[in-house]
Amino acid sequence: MSFTPEIIVVVVVAGLLCGFLNTVASSGSAVSLPILMSVGLHAATANATNRIPVLVGAIAATVGLARNGAIPWRRALTAAAPLMAGAALGAMASVYLPGHDLRMVIVGAVVLALILILTKLKNLLNAAGNGEITLGFKSMSLLFLVGIWTGFIVLDSGTYMLLVLVLAAGLSLVEANAIKNVATLLTTAVAMAVFVQHQSIDWPIGGIMAAGSLVGGLLGARLAISDKARRWIVVLLVSVIVAELIHLAVPVHWLDARVMPAIGAYAGNALD
Repeated sequence: MSFTPEIIVVVVVAGLLCGFLNTVASSGSAVSLPILMSVGLHAATANATNRIPVLVGAIAATVGLARNGAIPWRRALTAAAPLMAGAALGAMASVYLPGHDLRMVIVGAVVLALILILTKLKNLLNAAGNGEITLGFKSMSLLFLVGIWTGFIVLDSGTYMLLVLVLAAGLSLVEANAIKNVATLLTTAVAMAVFVQHQSIDWPIGGIMAAGSLVGGLLGARLAISDKARRWIVVLLVSVIVAELIHLAVPVHWLDARVMPAIGAYAGNALD
């Protein structure tokens, strides 16, 4: 694949947005996956290659948060355990299962995430983490299911992690977001190990996108520990999910002929 200056710029910017959104909220893959497909990657290869910028952004975010003492490591590693187990299963499923049209599954997941966030908006904003924190059987089971989705196709997995950690486990939104970044790092590493074994990753384009994701993760870590982090997290979650719903609903022939059809292709042909 030849990389023109225009393609490199688009890929780097997409990586920056991916790293930033994943760090502060979620759904960075709603930007990076369509771009990877628009530059010529098959949906399955794009799904695997996308883990590179997600991993690099999560590493940058985790380092940035750790430097500021914002990560509760014991809780983070406890929460990450079922997520990692689920991610391994999800990644293997994406490799071994035959291609399917996942449009309705993706739309359903996005709609559910938006409904949960809007109906639980007050709970998310007011969650202070001062009550009982329970990473018990219910929370761990839900995290395992989220892990399967994370390994299979990472879209909106961060949103579901936050919802489980805040609403089911009782953590504050800011603390849950820090744990989410650690968990994203570990689950992505697990999924990548599966994809590497099956030689599904396009390393050159993934590396270019990862350069932008590194910067995005570092920038996002600064915002994630700011005084207004809670509101920024919720605002970005709602905004990105609404944007996802819009681009999933827009007919492909309305979009730009070169780059934007990947949005429709991602929703309609993922993992074909």
